[in-house]
Amino acid sequence: MSFFKENSGRIWIACAVGIISSICITTVLMCICAVVLNYLSGIPYGIVDYLTVIFLAIGVLIGSYIAAAIMKSGGLMIGLIVGAVILLITLAFGFGFGDGNIGILTAIRTGVLLLCGAAGGIKGVNRKERIRIK
Repeated sequence: MSFFKENSGRIWIACAVGIISSICITTVLMCICAVVLNYLSGIPYGIVDYLTVIFLAIGVLIGSYIAAAIMKSGGLMIGLIVGAVILLITLAFGFGFGDGNIGILTAIRTGVLLLCGAAGGIKGVNRKERIRIK
C-alpha cells in the first residue's frame, strides 16, 4: 500500500495515459476490422465477439505496457488497474447497449483482459529507459 501513497499523483497519470492509449488502439483495430468485414462477405457474424476480445486484449496489453513504462515500478498493479478499468468500460457499454447477459464470453473477457494487463505491466516495467511525462 505504501507504493500507492508515495506515487499517488504519478500512478493516476500513468494509468490515465495507459487507459486512453488502450481505448485509442482498440478503436483503431476495430475500425480496421469493420472495414475488412464490410468487404468480405463470407465471414460469419459470430466471429465478431471473439475478434472484439482479441482487439481488446491487444489494446490492454499495449496500454498497460505504456502505463508501466511511465511509472517504471509496480507494473503488475498498474497493468491490473488498466485491464480492470477497460473491462468495466466494456461491461458498462455491454449492459447499456446490449442485452445485459453475463455469459461465458464475459468470463473469458475478464480473464483475458486482466492477464494481458498484468503481462503488459510486467513487460513495461522491464523496459530499459523510462518514458518521461512532466
